[in-house]
Amino acid sequence: MIKIKDKKDSINKMKELRLNYFPLQVFDVKDIDGIKKFFDDNPADEYVLRSPNKTNGNFFYVENFNQAKEKLSYFTNEVTVDVSYRPYKEDIILVGDIKVHKGYDGVDMVDLTARTDSEATHRNIYENPQYNLHTTIEDNKLWNIPGFSKIMRYISDYGLYDVIVEFSVYDCKIGVNKDNVVISELRTAY
Repeated sequence: MIKIKDKKDSINKMKELRLNYFPLQVFDVKDIDGIKKFFDDNPADEYVLRSPNKTNGNFFYVENFNQAKEKLSYFTNEVTVDVSYRPYKEDIILVGDIKVHKGYDGVDMVDLTARTDSEATHRNIYENPQYNLHTTIEDNKLWNIPGFSKIMRYISDYGLYDVIVEFSVYDCKIGVNKDNVVISELRTAY
């Protein structure tokens, strides 16, 4: 059974399981050389800086290393730097959180909160969810949601049961493994 205690643990588990995600890494805020190397090794139009240790912590979009360096003072100890998915927002099919777990009589239960619009993010899906379901895996409503079959196949392939999976499904192949499904975070204990 997968156990995740914080965002840093989530990143390590995503890498250990070789999941598809946008390049990201946790740095000591004083590791300027390491942060610079991340930007050099992962050219992109936009990056995200955020706290690795708290939910809804500081969060900044930046375009380059110099902008990132200016924002480091907002973080204590560590910062997560990752490539932003916003340049791919027009390619979004489904963004959400999902948890699949065993229900009564061995039938899988699904908790899904998600949206299909290009403005959907993991920070805003709960404000106005298009889908907010607690149902069995056999419910046809689930299978009619665009991209649902892709995230279910991904959960099955990687054994991501009893874990809250923050995901995005795209109509193009992106991320470190060039796949349609991108995992943003795994949560169990926080």
